[in-house]
Amino acid sequence: MGLSLTIITFSVPQELERDLNDAVKRMGFISRSEAIRHALRLLASELRSLDRLTGKVLAVIAVVYGKNSEKTRVCKVQHEYGDVINAYFHAHIESERCVEIMMVHGEADRVREFISGLRASRDLEQMRVIVLDQDEK
Repeated sequence: MGLSLTIITFSVPQELERDLNDAVKRMGFISRSEAIRHALRLLASELRSLDRLTGKVLAVIAVVYGKNSEKTRVCKVQHEYGDVINAYFHAHIESERCVEIMMVHGEADRVREFISGLRASRDLEQMRVIVLDQDEK
């Protein structure tokens, strides 16, 4: 018996469509749908990994966003979670983009909330989370 699939329709900016088409060609996916399924599996895996964290967590979070689009949202979230941010670096890349790298340390639930708050920023282009240490006490 075959896998039951649900059809989901969504919109993406032209730039992301070009990136998707490029990924299909370069990575050998048989279709755009298969590439999107792969990306969703990666997202689900990342979320499961973050959900498993307990105790104190030390992590590095890097975000890239448009210079004029999300600074207010990113700043607001950073202020709300200043208790877990130990170090912070901000730089302008190209003419209209910013990168921020944050070292965070705190209870797993609080770090997860911070990551979710950042991820909710609508125009966030990229975010990477690297968990460096976990004290499960």
